[in-house]
Amino acid sequence: MTTAATSPADATGVSRPCNRCKEQEGTIELRVAETVCKSCFAYYVSSKAIKRLEALQRETSAPRGSGSGPRGQRRPQRYLVGLSCGPSSTTLLHVLTENVRQQRARGQKTARFEYIAVHVVDDTLPSSSAEPEEPSYLAAYRARFPDADILSVPLSSALTLQSIDWTSLPSPPSPKTTPAQTLSSILSLLPSTTSRADIRRLLVRHILIATATQHTCDALLLGHNTTSLAELTLSETAKGRGFSLPSLVNDGAVALPARLDGGAANPNNPNPNIPASLPIYSPLRELFRNELLTYLSHTTPPLTPLLPASETGSAGNTNSAVVSHRDLSIDDVLARYFGAVEASYPSVVANVVRTTGKLGHGGSGGSTETVCGLCGAGLDELGDERWRGEIGIDAGERDGGSGKRRLCYGCERSVRG
Repeated sequence: MTTAATSPADATGVSRPCNRCKEQEGTIELRVAETVCKSCFAYYVSSKAIKRLEALQRETSAPRGSGSGPRGQRRPQRYLVGLSCGPSSTTLLHVLTENVRQQRARGQKTARFEYIAVHVVDDTLPSSSAEPEEPSYLAAYRARFPDADILSVPLSSALTLQSIDWTSLPSPPSPKTTPAQTLSSILSLLPSTTSRADIRRLLVRHILIATATQHTCDALLLGHNTTSLAELTLSETAKGRGFSLPSLVNDGAVALPARLDGGAANPNNPNPNIPASLPIYSPLRELFRNELLTYLSHTTPPLTPLLPASETGSAGNTNSAVVSHRDLSIDDVLARYFGAVEASYPSVVANVVRTTGKLGHGGSGGSTETVCGLCGAGLDELGDERWRGEIGIDAGERDGGSGKRRLCYGCERSVRG
């Protein structure tokens, strides 16, 4: 099985017809040596995503909000799309935009769904400007997707979220003038590159969930593909979060943290717009990263110019630029590894995701169970204590009697090394 690649002719130099429509020239090699045309390949990618959305729509058919009608009333579903501006989230944004456009072209007055795209800007990175500015590349996205509602949220806004136990993270030695500087100082006190990348990822997830709740969204859509889900599986296992893998990798409803932005308690919150759980789906989970890059290169006009240069190169060639892994996080290392594996053994990548999907659910937060103060996952009581016993740390030594919310083993290692 091979991932998508451009192949204009066979070994004899003769053009081959598309294996699906039999009308146009097959220029793209799909899986199992199937050659398809550009139109059939675009339909292949979009249909994979739309089928996942149809399953999501069946799950979220009940209207939300105090102003909604009775259960079963048809109304557009509202989704929040996590836009990282990488190949996956860019493809997802394009598929959603095109699907809504097609619905309107067919004469539908009301689309089946509406969406908001949110990009979390890391304002903790060094900048020449004293005031945080929106990245220039977002202007290119808004120009390319004029009908999409694209918002930007600074990473430092996570400091206002009560779903995060900030007392478990290092405290800056001196007061900072801006939230971005405060968060940057907190991250700089973490023990390693992997720790900083890990906490950043958790903060982005908290922000997306909180923003989805604020906008009364029916679901959060993430741009994970098969390759990135395999990376997530191994990286979270290496960081000590194997217990929560099913809730991180599988599609489905995830219980919201016990407290959300603004101090709203859950599930005993009187505001009906704040639910007890939120469906989190990855509509592109059945597609490989290289297939998405091929898709982006064949849109009209191509979407690849919107991507960072590091995302448009061949995934298998990224390792050649690596001299040392000292400054790479675990996530970076595994991204490079699976980029190389996907090129030659895509079935191995798919098997990692399928195997993880068969694991039992390990808990994903909420007020009905003991949850981690950072990632919000349910704690593996026996597993965490067993690991702590093996590395010589007991419960009393862990928090020093400070009364801090407990952390899972993975978050504890990220914070304390």
